[in-house]
Amino acid sequence: MSTRARARTLGLTALVAALVAPARGLAEDDEPAAIDVTVRGSTAPSFVARVSTDDRAREPVDAASMLAELPSVHVRRLGADGAQSTLSIRGSASTQVGVLLAGIPLTSGADPTLDVGALPLWPGASFRVYRGFAPASLGATGYLGGVLVIDPPTSLTGARTESQLLAGSFGALKVRAGDARKIGDVTLGLGVFGARTDGDFSYEVEDPRTRDLVTRTRTNAGVVSAGAIGRVALERSWGTLGATFLADARRQGLPGSATFPTTLPRLEANRLVVGVDATVRDLARGALRLQAWTRREGSHYTDPNGEIDPTRATNAATQTILAAGGSVGYRRAFPRLLRSTLGVFLDARGESLAPPERVGVSASRLAGGLGVELEARPVESLRLFATARLDARRDRATGLADSLANDLAPSGHLGASYRFSDALVVSAHAGALRRFPSFVELYGDRGSLLGDPRLRIEGALAADAGVSGDVAAGRALFRYELVAFVTSARDLIVFLPLGRSTFRAGNVDAARIAGAEASASLVHENLATTLSYTFMHTENLGADPLSRGRPLPGRPMHDLSYDAAYRIGPVRLRYGIDAVAGTTVDTAGVLQIPPRLFHGAGASLDVPGVSSLRIGVEVQNLFDVRTFRVRSPLARTSVALPVSDFLGFPLPGRTVWVTARFSPSSSSR
Repeated sequence: MSTRARARTLGLTALVAALVAPARGLAEDDEPAAIDVTVRGSTAPSFVARVSTDDRAREPVDAASMLAELPSVHVRRLGADGAQSTLSIRGSASTQVGVLLAGIPLTSGADPTLDVGALPLWPGASFRVYRGFAPASLGATGYLGGVLVIDPPTSLTGARTESQLLAGSFGALKVRAGDARKIGDVTLGLGVFGARTDGDFSYEVEDPRTRDLVTRTRTNAGVVSAGAIGRVALERSWGTLGATFLADARRQGLPGSATFPTTLPRLEANRLVVGVDATVRDLARGALRLQAWTRREGSHYTDPNGEIDPTRATNAATQTILAAGGSVGYRRAFPRLLRSTLGVFLDARGESLAPPERVGVSASRLAGGLGVELEARPVESLRLFATARLDARRDRATGLADSLANDLAPSGHLGASYRFSDALVVSAHAGALRRFPSFVELYGDRGSLLGDPRLRIEGALAADAGVSGDVAAGRALFRYELVAFVTSARDLIVFLPLGRSTFRAGNVDAARIAGAEASASLVHENLATTLSYTFMHTENLGADPLSRGRPLPGRPMHDLSYDAAYRIGPVRLRYGIDAVAGTTVDTAGVLQIPPRLFHGAGASLDVPGVSSLRIGVEVQNLFDVRTFRVRSPLARTSVALPVSDFLGFPLPGRTVWVTARFSPSSSSR
């Protein structure tokens, strides 16, 4: 595993939890009323959730909190703002979620999990989450849960210049600025960002002797980060030429768990992503798109006193991930043949992982895929979809586990959508998904995680079906989406305990994940409410008698997000609820993470006389909930545990943010 992922939390226990993680709200940018809060379904080839900094009831503090409001999307945090956070979709592991920026993959075999806690925000930042299935054109080779797509800054919604300042609890300070406009045939979009936080907060634990609550302080959790993202495109009559980049750097402490806190370990990480693309239109009644990209990620880890792992041969390590690739795709419409559209796509990439200090395994991968998409509309109300991909990989590893592997993995799905009216759209999809194991799963990390080069490719058969629609009555607009989904997975890759603080990768023979997603919004004049709820049932169907029939760890049974906002002249008030419950920790399904119910509130003011300035306050965990009592099967009584997404990594209590947003060239949002 990369040093970055290895060092982020004590003993990598956090990453192990992330490898078994889960689900959830939906937003789009239509603005029918005074408050920009909307929820809407999709008739795309899969169920898609969208969210942007411009259309939220809550002040967009970080990307992790924005994504956590989406249906079937679950974000697991390991501390306060800026701490490592992992993403799960429909009960997937974080390694099973593909992440792309404008078609450029940000996850790979060398670094399979994106830390959404480190994902930056900029004015106008927007994200799309494909739940379950994604278009073959994305080139997201190897995912089981879904795909997160990050949209670069754009002027498609109009010219804008905006800056933001956020100051919060625990020494947090964030600045963002962005500009997007069109100058002649050139469209420009740029965002810059910087943040810092002490990250230290107090939490409560139970003294095992007196049973009294004892207050402790989490330390060594400071984070400093900065970066920029941008896109430039030249529009011509024949097509478009464009370029996208993302550059950021980050320095953070590694605080460890509540049981084993640390004082000195640090991680420094940097990333540079550059891509160029071209689109040629009206080429034999079609469009040709080409893209080339490169990505470099570096990390430097230090642990001078060996607090994280005293058994390691070195307490400092530098590691580099290099990746490059490209894609070509052609899409053509056939209006006389069932009004159909056919797309063919080819993508390839190469990546390498250089081992720290020349110890461990040096690994490289050549991977690519051929994809086909077909859409037909035999009648106006009916849309039919079909996608198919064939992905291949060639791995080479030298060091402690010299090996060579070659594999092919077919995948694809069918879908249909029928619009009875705007108030009722019925959609369904079914297909097969595959994922190649990552380097850390194959070769381990020379520490707490032990790999297995014999791991089998993960696979799943999945299906979903749902209804969505918009119902307008006078000045009120109600939008809803109800979806049921089921996944039958085989050869799931998990890390299983092997003694104290050591875990070995292995395949779970079979597992089932089923659930339901519900999202809705109601907008009426100055009132807007949104609701997102996910219910999920999981079952381990493997051969191990201790875990067979038990729920899969790390997947919450209930996940709820609700917000209500009301505007009174220049003042906007908000109240919200976030609840997560029913998350088990162990494979036997006995230990549970304490359920959490957080209330939040916010208020903002469009400053009179300065229409482009908005100031506000946002309060998270309004009632300062920091502990919850759960029944212990060992003590046969209830014990107090810190509220957390993963045992041992408490979440902060009440958090206050003061915000200011200045938009001189656009209307106040």
